[in-house]
Amino acid sequence: MLNAPAPFIPNDLTPVFERRNDVMQKISDLQKELKVINNSIVQQFEDQARTILAEKGKDFGQATIKTDGFKITIDFRKKVDWDNDKLIRVLDSMDGDTAKHYASVKVSVAEAKFQQAPPDIKASLSECRTVLLQGTSVNIEVDNA
Repeated sequence: MLNAPAPFIPNDLTPVFERRNDVMQKISDLQKELKVINNSIVQQFEDQARTILAEKGKDFGQATIKTDGFKITIDFRKKVDWDNDKLIRVLDSMDGDTAKHYASVKVSVAEAKFQQAPPDIKASLSECRTVLLQGTSVNIEVDNA
């Protein structure tokens, strides 16, 4: 006589779900606490750090302060925005090779517009399109259905 298959018992995800939520809450709490600590350090040393950068003729970058056996490094990151209209005028006033040396142009199509494009345009654009995996995420929640 053949043995009957064992009854299927689905994995109980409840402990995984609860532990994951607990860890996510701890991470959130710790990130908030770290932000408060980092802000406190910046408030305490920002003026000294800016002075160090100013002595080097800089407004942005890293400044390291040694105090009481610690090295405090504050990084003033910069973000650059260009006035595109003015930039185009300036680049147009240069010879082509010089402009190409300094400027780069990136042309892209917004994904939402691509998805809404008529079939013929979408087909043409598809020949220029490569889709790569940027990352993977996971979520788990109670199914109240």
